[in-house]
Amino acid sequence: MPLWLILAALAVTAQAPAGWVTVKATQQAPILSGFASVQPATAVAIAALQPGILTSLSVAPGETVQPGQSIGQLGGPQIAAALATAQGASNAANAALAAERGKFADHLSTKAAVAQAEAAAVSARANLAALRAASSLQSPVAGQVQSLAAGPGASLQPGQAVAVVQPAAGAWVKAVLYGPRASKLSPGMPARFIPANGTPVMPVTLRGIQGTRPDGGVELAFSGAGLQPGEAGTLSLALPPRLVLLVPSAALVLDDGRWWVMLHDAKGAHAVQVVPGAAEGAQTPILSGLAAGDQVIVQDAALLYHRGIAAQYQPPD
Repeated sequence: MPLWLILAALAVTAQAPAGWVTVKATQQAPILSGFASVQPATAVAIAALQPGILTSLSVAPGETVQPGQSIGQLGGPQIAAALATAQGASNAANAALAAERGKFADHLSTKAAVAQAEAAAVSARANLAALRAASSLQSPVAGQVQSLAAGPGASLQPGQAVAVVQPAAGAWVKAVLYGPRASKLSPGMPARFIPANGTPVMPVTLRGIQGTRPDGGVELAFSGAGLQPGEAGTLSLALPPRLVLLVPSAALVLDDGRWWVMLHDAKGAHAVQVVPGAAEGAQTPILSGLAAGDQVIVQDAALLYHRGIAAQYQPPD
């Protein structure tokens, strides 16, 4: 059957769906997880977490360091610009929250709007704190500085080594995580090491990046108590909460490599292109294309979408 006849049939048989949902904003703490193993007290490289210039170095070979001790500081135009942007975003989010609370006190706003503003302010503050923490280079273990690979004024890239520390004793966790967020983690972030043998979960703390792998994985160093060299398992790390828009996955329509939803508003039902994140069960976060309060059609969304295409299709003579 010709394509135009199929589309025309869809246009005749498809009925306007009766069900839609309102897009709501919610706070979400994404989880990064990956393979991890407990390493013996072998030398640990301390590397930059983000691109920048090594503005200061506070240790020398032979000195003793403690877990979490700062050994150097990153700066430079890139970091200064990122911090200025994050500070501006945080100030703007705090101002918007104050305004929304004032409107609510005057009965000109809703609890949902205030909650959305609060979530945006929390997310902006968390992003600013993460950038500040990432500019500090810290030792993941207690030990002795074995060697230095860079000095003040050096231009560094993520994963580039600055110093090597020989642990005094104990063990540490090496984990491999993937994705753009893995290289932007901040020292001091808490995580969990989950042994594969079923022994109790152990709390650990991120101390720094060891380097990047050819497949894009980021090798991270974590410290903790009671670690047994040779143990393997999973490292789970919760990222700071962020504001996301969730819609039922059934509302999404894939067409020619792009994602769409059917928006229901005063103009009726019409297609809107969106950028979805990774599906989470029956819900999918929307990264762009929608706003809180929008109404998206769920029931027969794909059928209605293709009916709209059929209405625009002109069959050949």
